[in-house]
Amino acid sequence: MNRLPSDQVPSEGNSQKVLLTGSVLVSSPWVRDPNFANSVCLIVEHSDNGTVGVLLNRPMVMDPKPLLNFLFEGEVVGAASGMAHFNFGGPNNGPILAIHNESALAEGGNDHGVYLSAQVETLRQLAQSSPEHLRWFIGHATWGKSQLEQEIVSENWLLLPAVPQIVFEQEESMWKRALEFYGDSVLAGFPGVKKVPSQATLN
Repeated sequence: MNRLPSDQVPSEGNSQKVLLTGSVLVSSPWVRDPNFANSVCLIVEHSDNGTVGVLLNRPMVMDPKPLLNFLFEGEVVGAASGMAHFNFGGPNNGPILAIHNESALAEGGNDHGVYLSAQVETLRQLAQSSPEHLRWFIGHATWGKSQLEQEIVSENWLLLPAVPQIVFEQEESMWKRALEFYGDSVLAGFPGVKKVPSQATLN
């Protein structure tokens, strides 16, 4: 994954031309598909042929030992504390992905402090160093050619930049926080309005 660009919202006329890699997808409140309802997803690859992303707010409870044994070839060296935060990235199998805030071990990322790694040696170093923010993702989600663009045009997804305030938010509150973040960004252009009210009666 290369440098993450700022978020862009495709329109029907230019949906094929917008590179979505690095954007955060936030499912709209009316999405009922159990795979994506109330979900936040980071797009890690986007091209004319399709899209790959990882769900950010689907935590998993699992024993870290199998992954530790894989990374350290059976010789675990005090890394278990950094391996506890697992997430279900999506229904498709694929390489283990780490999203973290350790710039020295980044294989992709942005200027906001969100980095990605997938090479075994890098994952091993991350497990040993245990940075402040370190989340492990197993599996990923995919969209076919032009499928995601059409879903965005249909307003099934909202687009945001990949910032730590969203990516490293606690999973149980991530979707709500992302919606608030989106609302605040929209209202930023209106004079005298700085934040979405927390209660509908205050609108």
